[in-house]
Amino acid sequence: MNPHVILYLHHTGRFAGAENSLLHLAVHLDESLFTPIFICPGEGEFPRRLRERGITVIPHEFGANRQLLRLVKSLLFLHTVLRREEIALLHANGPQTNIPAGIMGRIMGVPVVWHARNCLREGMIDIDRLIGFLPQRIICNSEAVRSRFLDSALSEKSLTILNSISLPEYDLGLSGKDARETWNIPVTAKVVGMIGRLGYEKGHQTLIEAMKILNDRFPDLWLLIVGGHVFDDDKRIPEYLREAAAKLGLSDRVVFTGHQDNVLPFYAALDISVLATDREACGRVLFEAMAMGKPVIGTDNGGTPEIVVDGETGLLFPYGDARALADRISWLLERPEEISRMGQAGRRRIEAHFTIEQYVEKTQRVYLELLEGKDALGG
Repeated sequence: MNPHVILYLHHTGRFAGAENSLLHLAVHLDESLFTPIFICPGEGEFPRRLRERGITVIPHEFGANRQLLRLVKSLLFLHTVLRREEIALLHANGPQTNIPAGIMGRIMGVPVVWHARNCLREGMIDIDRLIGFLPQRIICNSEAVRSRFLDSALSEKSLTILNSISLPEYDLGLSGKDARETWNIPVTAKVVGMIGRLGYEKGHQTLIEAMKILNDRFPDLWLLIVGGHVFDDDKRIPEYLREAAAKLGLSDRVVFTGHQDNVLPFYAALDISVLATDREACGRVLFEAMAMGKPVIGTDNGGTPEIVVDGETGLLFPYGDARALADRISWLLERPEEISRMGQAGRRRIEAHFTIEQYVEKTQRVYLELLEGKDALGG
């Protein structure tokens, strides 16, 4: 039997955590069972990485949900692709692609999976919930995200599959010496860092403020901020954060590296990894830091508590509370044995629960249940 062709729909060519997780899923599918094809914008880092791995990309720009003419064009385009490529299943990855996938899947009799990857913020309308009758399955990347559907008829068709990583890529023996030398960080310094895209909701400002609180007590403490802005709304954030560090007198011990294709040497350079984001659904950087044997300090909301076990693999703090974050950092710096213990526990937790093999197996099980007709949820 020929492999089932899975058509993935994605709305952006940019590359951030969601795209990284989607790329890893496509690359690690069982080739004897599934062949991935993508419809997404033709330009950008995401389609480039897909093509580099031999995955077919069909260029198309999806419009916003309110753009009815663009929606009609997307539906017609999708109809053509479904017929031409003999698509077995549609997997959509956000509200902009969920609607055309859901409608055309119903018209063509093709099963549809939606991937819900975000916690809602104040004032946001939950489009997925409003039209959740369209797909047969809704995969959520954390229970925090799935909570959007639990008090409705969508609870039975939704399930949680947390993100994962390809563990062999993360070498515990990797040295951070070169990264420190490149950015003039003393080898003997203690380094706290935050790795990932820069955005206003990501909490870098809180981390810089915590650094100020710790400044006098830990004169050998450095802050390493790795990443650049991805979205246009965040284009001023690098300058804003540099100004914030300068105003607090921290310019000499806060390093901004900008975007880095390979972040592993920077994880190796850290003593403590921080994710200070508000309502992070399923931060990929948490898995990466833990896989590199680093303790993680994260916020106590969103999906982070499902990944970071407070007191075991790291510590949690309330979003936006610089004093609480400083207290957590101080507690670890004063207990180097806890830094080591939590780092080792984090690695074991990744090995036990969050490998790419486990992630792919769970996702493929959803595909096969729908394709083999074992589950008739949603019609």
